[in-house]
Amino acid sequence: MMSSAGFLVLFLVLLVTCSEAEPATEFAEASDGGTAQLPCNLIPAHASDKVSVVLWYKGGDEGPMYKYDLRGTHPQHWADPAYGNRYFLRVLDEQKAVLTISPTKQTDEATFHCRVDFQQSPTKITHVNLTIIAHILRYLREWFDICAFPVTEFSNPSLKDN
Repeated sequence: MMSSAGFLVLFLVLLVTCSEAEPATEFAEASDGGTAQLPCNLIPAHASDKVSVVLWYKGGDEGPMYKYDLRGTHPQHWADPAYGNRYFLRVLDEQKAVLTISPTKQTDEATFHCRVDFQQSPTKITHVNLTIIAHILRYLREWFDICAFPVTEFSNPSLKDN
């Protein structure tokens, strides 16, 4: 029996295979606690076509973590509450959107998948590999703590009482 995650991966592979174009792979970087911008291609196969829905998935998650729905009279944004309010989609123009993550966390490092459904054109998927760059000072502090040298204050032996 196939797991839910396995089914999602199979579904995404089939969806990509049935699309006209190969999926684009993008790369994004952000510092831990900074802002990441994940690009998404909104260009339809048919020039006169329009976007219906933009869905963002993180890793192998079954359901979308973010949804931008243009099917009604007013565009609707929805974000999975499990991710807090750190994620927001900005549509830059008719060709490109960016999922903004701020502030980033180390746990945000993953491959994200932007799925765009159009009114007539085939679905388009953009894969984005997000790398979170950790602050070196945090790692140094953790290393000192592990080595039993807590860095709480600096001492100067020449200032000690005699």
